[in-house]
Amino acid sequence: MLISIAIDFRLADVATRELFHLSEERLTQLYRTARSEVVTEAALISTCNRTELYAWVDSDEPKVIDRAVQTLARRWMRTRSEGDELLRTATRRVGEEAARHVVRIAAGLESQVLGDGQILGQLKAAYKRASRGHTAGPVLHRLFETALRAGKRVQTETSLTAGRNSVGAEAAITASQRFGNLENARCLVIGAGKTGARATKQLHKLGARDLVVVNRTFETAKDLAKFVGGRAAPFETLHVEAAMADVVIVDTGSEVPVITADGLLRAREACAADGNDVLLMDLSLPRNIDARVTAQPGITLVDLDTLHQPILSAETMRRDAVPVANGICENEIGSFMDWIANMPARDAIKPLRTALEDVARREVAFASKDTGMAERAASRIVAKLLAGPMAALRRALQRGEGLDAQAMMLLEMFTPASAPEPRAIRTPRAIAPKVVVEHVAAPHVAPRERRPSMALSPDQFT
Repeated sequence: MLISIAIDFRLADVATRELFHLSEERLTQLYRTARSEVVTEAALISTCNRTELYAWVDSDEPKVIDRAVQTLARRWMRTRSEGDELLRTATRRVGEEAARHVVRIAAGLESQVLGDGQILGQLKAAYKRASRGHTAGPVLHRLFETALRAGKRVQTETSLTAGRNSVGAEAAITASQRFGNLENARCLVIGAGKTGARATKQLHKLGARDLVVVNRTFETAKDLAKFVGGRAAPFETLHVEAAMADVVIVDTGSEVPVITADGLLRAREACAADGNDVLLMDLSLPRNIDARVTAQPGITLVDLDTLHQPILSAETMRRDAVPVANGICENEIGSFMDWIANMPARDAIKPLRTALEDVARREVAFASKDTGMAERAASRIVAKLLAGPMAALRRALQRGEGLDAQAMMLLEMFTPASAPEPRAIRTPRAIAPKVVVEHVAAPHVAPRERRPSMALSPDQFT
């Protein structure tokens, strides 16, 4: 059963979300400990507005699922008490509801900014991270591939992502609205990642001419500054640059504030700018600006929660595309759930497929002397052979029948009389069906002088 534990902006403010945010080190540790006898796959999605853990539990029993959720929460937060606190805040989803949610995230339908253009890249990065950590298995591979395909379709087939649709761009617009004309304003952007770059470019479009970019990698800051006709400044000068700026937008990957209250106060006093008005905008999670800066005169601090309301007003232009985007998501979710429902049939016929492929591979390799071609041809031959039996097993699943009898009959039909009887064992359940055949006796190899007479087919067995 697919499950998820989610903390997002709809039910948790930024202060709460950062409590459950995972650093790269913590995420690596989670991936090392997440899997167990029951939890066989896991992947975490982390953005500025959400942290969500998806997992495949090799059971559909409510008690087993509940224990798996509790175990995952504790490993996320390290201790039992912190895990329990997480579950009191988090949203839990199972089955189709969890699948639907991640597909809608990819489509931009669950973003703080409707149609957020960055979310698809963030989801792809999360998928790659789980793949590198070897925690994404066949189910999560299929889920993320489905979600990414849905997201791309929404981008190309609808206008949901048209116009301003990123937190960085909306922050620049909010700065323009709050500060007024940006032509004479000094604007500082700290962080040259995707969000910082979008903010910088949007500030430039809105008329800002005095643009300063700060980034830990100075060359990256120089490239972005050059693109908008601004200048780059070293990371260690960020407090001085912030003291001299009118608008400061911050988005870095730091786990601690990069603008501190003491550092900013000293810089403002040194620059004789302690009475100037400064609009600070923190787009990071965890937050990168010390909230105590608001005690200083002239400082206005905007974070992701404060930014939410202006963002909502920009969503109107994309509302018309929502029904079409919903239809695309439902279409992709339906395909994924069909794939999940057919897992027992695929597992039941897997031993037979293995046996037949071995026979076909030996025969083709004998004839062609080409191992690579033999592998490809064997798969195509067996796919054609098993198309009918696979369809029969799917129909049995739809009727609510067990697969034991039919799978064993198929194995016996394809096993020579002299071979040992095939042995059936239980395998983990995919959904409701419980028992499938997991082992077949050693396959019979036909005499070498015989050749397969069936024509090759490009059909692919899945």
